[in-house]
Amino acid sequence: MRQLSLIGIWLGLFWPMLLLAQQTPLSALTLEDCYVAAIAAYPFGQQTDFIRQSGDLALANLRQTRRLPQLGINGQATWQSDVTSLPIELPNFSVPKISKDQYKLTLDASYALFDGGLLPLQHQTQQLSTALEMQRILVQQNQLKDQVNALYLNALLTDENTRLTSALRKDIADRLGKVQANIKFGTAAQINADALEAELLKTDQRLAELTTSRRGLRDALALLTGLTITPETELRVPVVITDNLPLQRPELKVYDLQQTLVTAQQHLADNRLMPRLSAFAQTGVGRPALNFLDNTVKGFFIGGLRLNWNLSGMYTLKNDRAILGILGQQTAAQRIIFERNLAVQLRQQQTEVERLSSLLADDQKIVVLREKIRRTASVQLDNGVLAARDYLSELNAGNQAQLNQKLHELQLLLAQVNYRTLTGN
Repeated sequence: MRQLSLIGIWLGLFWPMLLLAQQTPLSALTLEDCYVAAIAAYPFGQQTDFIRQSGDLALANLRQTRRLPQLGINGQATWQSDVTSLPIELPNFSVPKISKDQYKLTLDASYALFDGGLLPLQHQTQQLSTALEMQRILVQQNQLKDQVNALYLNALLTDENTRLTSALRKDIADRLGKVQANIKFGTAAQINADALEAELLKTDQRLAELTTSRRGLRDALALLTGLTITPETELRVPVVITDNLPLQRPELKVYDLQQTLVTAQQHLADNRLMPRLSAFAQTGVGRPALNFLDNTVKGFFIGGLRLNWNLSGMYTLKNDRAILGILGQQTAAQRIIFERNLAVQLRQQQTEVERLSSLLADDQKIVVLREKIRRTASVQLDNGVLAARDYLSELNAGNQAQLNQKLHELQLLLAQVNYRTLTGN
């Protein structure tokens, strides 16, 4: 409940900015911005309000039922085969005869004086049910973060790929210009220019593909968050801290609430064996009324105390307890499965972080060596010592080394973000 209140305050503070962001293109965007916007774009707030309102109304009904008397109007019309009669005859006295058709209309009222603690148990059960439904909204919000993570980080990777491919194209275009100049002076062959031009066209195709992918990822992120994201919007690389993160998955709170709810339901089942004491009153008209020898329509009133102790609940109490016990065991088993699966996922992400960190340690060395080789090949190409296809081979190898480095950096970032999301932070 406190988490939902904090989220409501957060969204209330940032909602005007989110509306403005929806109307104007964003110059820069962070992963946290996407989280907030995605949660605001989905009807989680409405669902939370609906659940809270339903819970409040249910509690109000329970209070009204306990505070006010229970009223009911009852009527009956009967015909019976025999009636009470006095088998005596007295001189100058006529013994009244009761009609076989009889009628009664009553207003009944009762007020519980002692319910065995039923009302507090009903209140607790209703509050737990409401809290459980609201906690499930937080689970859905956490699942939404996984979609945001995938789109945002893939968009970052596409941006880096586009930047490196554009740099590669510029290098090829520069080499092509120099080779064409050398051809005019007779110091280079046309085959070198053709090879560079073919590679330039291939690079343009790659850039066109990346442009389409980049636009598609940003459009999908815009649909998910409701933000106006353009090709010019800068996606900032998040700084992720994964050390000493506490486990705050909302599912764990769901299992706790389910267990508490089962315990409350067990107390509610036991309460059925408690006696009930109530005050009651009945008024109405009938023929006959309270005096069964008076065959005229008359009003009447009855009032008093009523003790009700329903012992038939013992017939099914044992089975009811067993059913609730099974539900509790099932919830405990589901929690164990969830925690084990979560532990496996966290370990997998930790292994991925370690693997990618190890790769990145060598990536920088590879990039430096490849750049050194490319510069040497560039000089050799300019001097006509190296063929264009050999230069392109080294150029592509250097570009691939840079792509691998950026890919590993963003894969490491994705693993760290996924680890953080898995812990519920």
